[in-house]
Amino acid sequence: MTKIAFIRIAHKDYQTDMSRGKGKEALNNIKEDGIEYFSNTEPLVEPAEARKFAYKVLAENVDGALLYFDTWAEPSVAMSIVLELKHLPLAIWGSPMFKYQGKLESTGSFVAISVFSGALKRLGISHKYIHGATDDRSAIESAKRFTVVAKTIKALRATKIGLVGYAAMSMYSCTFDHLMLRGIIGPEVLQIDSYSLIKLAESASREQYGQFEANVKKCSRIGEDVKSEHLEKEGRLYYGIKELVRKYDLDAINVKCQYELSQEWGCIPCPALSLTADEGLVSGCEGDVLTTASQAVLSYLSGQSIAYGDILNVQNGEALLSACGFAPYSTAHDPSKVVLRDIGHPGFNGPVVSLVMKKGKVTYMRINEKDCGYIMGMGTGEGLDTELRQGKFPALKFKINGSQENFLKSLHSQHYALCYGDYTEHLKELCEFLKIDYYMVD
Repeated sequence: MTKIAFIRIAHKDYQTDMSRGKGKEALNNIKEDGIEYFSNTEPLVEPAEARKFAYKVLAENVDGALLYFDTWAEPSVAMSIVLELKHLPLAIWGSPMFKYQGKLESTGSFVAISVFSGALKRLGISHKYIHGATDDRSAIESAKRFTVVAKTIKALRATKIGLVGYAAMSMYSCTFDHLMLRGIIGPEVLQIDSYSLIKLAESASREQYGQFEANVKKCSRIGEDVKSEHLEKEGRLYYGIKELVRKYDLDAINVKCQYELSQEWGCIPCPALSLTADEGLVSGCEGDVLTTASQAVLSYLSGQSIAYGDILNVQNGEALLSACGFAPYSTAHDPSKVVLRDIGHPGFNGPVVSLVMKKGKVTYMRINEKDCGYIMGMGTGEGLDTELRQGKFPALKFKINGSQENFLKSLHSQHYALCYGDYTEHLKELCEFLKIDYYMVD
């Protein structure tokens, strides 16, 4: 469960019944299911008591801290908290003047956050600035968005990605700096040899590898062109992947298919990975860890099974996203038309997930390395009526929200993660906390 510290701060000479009510209102208005708030009952007014409360916050293992200024407060009070919690995502919230009994009144809250925000900027401490009344819908939504971003940052730091093999086909943009990813974005990466997956796959019993067919039939038909030997091997890969997840306590996995699996072992893992994606495991392939990390971000923000694919065509303000054969079954526009089909392409062996993805608002995103740092490319689009690529492969055509020129300029690779809805404001905020650049296509 997400847990946020909601810390009220004030000055003893400025407190009134009116100001105390504002802090309680703010907390009540941002509460929602699935989020626990750890808060002080009375505003903190002295540095010593603020520091002691910060120690209590640390013991609660919270995802982030939101400081609400009931009134003007001396910056030393808030600083006593922040210096103990600055490793966490921080937000500060202050209220403007308001009408009370027919008069325009002020608690000094807005002045307090302005002064304190300046201090944090001077120290280089990342924080979110929330300005608005306790019933201001924009301020409330901003506070709720901070909660989701804080949860995501904590989850990223706890994420372990299993990398089976390494980057495929000499794609430089799929390589990554292990230490930089861990230190800046958050996930740990465990290197696993392709042999380890193959050995587990080959050890599976009929009952164990048969579980894939039983599960996949709940969300897909199996085409007549899929060979029985490939269906068996797909089941064995599914078993092997799940065993690696269990053995190493993985939160995500990326499996290099080309050429070790696609040619040497004789079966690609696309349908198996598509199934594990719908089972809650962030899943990807071709050894592209940066795309898998991008998928993890969107997964934590949205709670969805996250697709990824290649940007294969850009024309007339529209882009085509299509993977070689990976697509979570839950992304299908028409679940009754999902089919496993033989890939039928030279140099590859095994089945692919054949589906057209849902229409609607989408967010596409990719984390990219650049100049010893990162830049996140992001944007939104509108999923359109789409046909299977080349009559077989999973696909989504979407209208680019923004200029095609800016979209093309933003590309660092062909691989992009995708979810439904607009999460670009969340992503911008995440970048600010991680201190990485971003490029928004508009």
